Amino acid sequence: MPQIGDSIGANSAAETARWATSRQSWYTVALLSLLYVMSLIDRNILALLAQPVAQSLGLDDRQMALLLGLGFALLYAIGGLFLGHFVDTRNRRIVATVGILLWSAATILSAFATTFWSMLLLRSGVALGEAVLMPTTISLIADLFPPKARGLPVAMFTSVGSFMTIGSYAAGAAAIDLASTASPILGISVWQTTLVIVGLPGLVLALLFAITATVPQRLHKGGDAASTVSMTAVLSHIKNRIRFLGPLLSLTGINCIYSLAIVTWLPTVLIREHHMTAANAGYLIGVIGVPAGVGGNFFWQWVAGRMQHRDPARGLLRPLVVAALLTAPCYAAGLLAHSANMKVMAFGCGLFLSTAFNLITPLAVQSYTSPHMRARIVSVNFLIIAVLGFGLGPLAAVEIGALLSSGVEGLRYGLIALSLLTWPVVVVVTLATVRNADAPMEQ
Repeated sequence: MPQIGDSIGANSAAETARWATSRQSWYTVALLSLLYVMSLIDRNILALLAQPVAQSLGLDDRQMALLLGLGFALLYAIGGLFLGHFVDTRNRRIVATVGILLWSAATILSAFATTFWSMLLLRSGVALGEAVLMPTTISLIADLFPPKARGLPVAMFTSVGSFMTIGSYAAGAAAIDLASTASPILGISVWQTTLVIVGLPGLVLALLFAITATVPQRLHKGGDAASTVSMTAVLSHIKNRIRFLGPLLSLTGINCIYSLAIVTWLPTVLIREHHMTAANAGYLIGVIGVPAGVGGNFFWQWVAGRMQHRDPARGLLRPLVVAALLTAPCYAAGLLAHSANMKVMAFGCGLFLSTAFNLITPLAVQSYTSPHMRARIVSVNFLIIAVLGFGLGPLAAVEIGALLSSGVEGLRYGLIALSLLTWPVVVVVTLATVRNADAPMEQ
C-alpha cells in the first residue's frame, strides 16, 4: 500500500517533470501567439474594409458599428463563458482546435455575405471561435510554467494583442494590396478577396496546433479538480469576492469602451477627414501603434513585477492607477489635433498606457484566483469586454457624434466625448480594485 510520503514524492516528481519541458512550453506559447496574430487580423480587417463593405452591402454607420462591435459581442460575450467552462473541464486541444477552425471559416465565408444579417451572423461566428483563445492560453501557461515564471509568457502573449491590435492594420493593408492584384483573377471584389486571404492561414494553424501543441495533463493541487467545479460554483466564488473581483474583471471592459471605439474608428476618421486610402491609414497607424503597444506591454510587465516584489498583496495592481489617470486624456487630446500625424502619435501614447489593463488583468487572474476556475474567470472578464468594448463602444461613439455634429467630423467628436465621459469611471473602478485586493493565492 503506497504511503502518504510516496504520494507526495510522486506529485513532486510530476511537478518537476512538468516544469522541465521549457522548449515545448515556449513553442506552445509561440504557436498560441501566432494564432493570436491571425485572430486579430481576422477581427480587425473589417475596420479597414468598412467603406467598401458599407457601399457594397448598402450599410450606414450604425449598421457598420453593429458589425464591428455587436457582431463580436453577441456571441463572444455569451459563448465565451461556456467555452471557458469547456477549457476548464474538457480536452483543451480539441476545444481550441474547433474554435480556430470556426473563426477562420467564418472569416472566409464573410467574403460572400450579401446582406447585413448574413454578415452579422458570420461576424458572430468569428467572435465565437476567437473567444476560446485567451482562456485556453491562460489555462495552458499556468500548467506549462511555475508560478514565478508565468509573467514573461503572459507578457509575450498579451504583447501580441498590443502589437497586432494596431499591427493588424498594417497586415490588413498588405492583404488589401495583395487582394488588389488577385481580385481580377478571382473575379470578386477587393474586399471579398481580402477576407479570403486573411482567413486561410487560420485553417493551417488549426491543424498545426492540433498535432504539435503541448497540452499537459492538469496536475493542480488536489488532483484534477477542475472537472468537478461547476459553473455555479465559479459564479458563487465571484459573488463571494465581488468587492475585489467585480472591479478587477470590469476594469478592462470599461477602459475598452473608448479604447476599442478609437481602435475601430480611427482608420475611418483618417480616411474621411484626411482623405487617406485604407491601405495608407493602416500603414500609418501600424508604424506608430505597433512599437507603442509592444513597448508598453513589456514596460508594464517589468513595472508590475518590481512593484509586486515590494508589495506582494497589491503591488501587481498599482500600475493600473497611472494608466487609468492618463489614458483617456491622451486619446482625447490626440483626437482634437488637426494633423493626421498628431492624431496617430497621440493614439500611440494612449495605446502605450492602455496596455497596462490588457496585461495586468490576466496576471491578476493567475495570482488571485483558483487554478480550477482560471479559464472561466478569464471568460467572465472577456464577456464584460465584449459587451462594453465591442458592443457599446463603437456604437456609442456613432450616436454621441451624431448628436454633436452632422458633418464628417461627428465621428471624431463622438470618440472624444466618449473618452472623457468614461474617464472618471475608469479611475474610480481602478482605485476600488487596488483597495479591495486580497492576498494572492498559493498556486
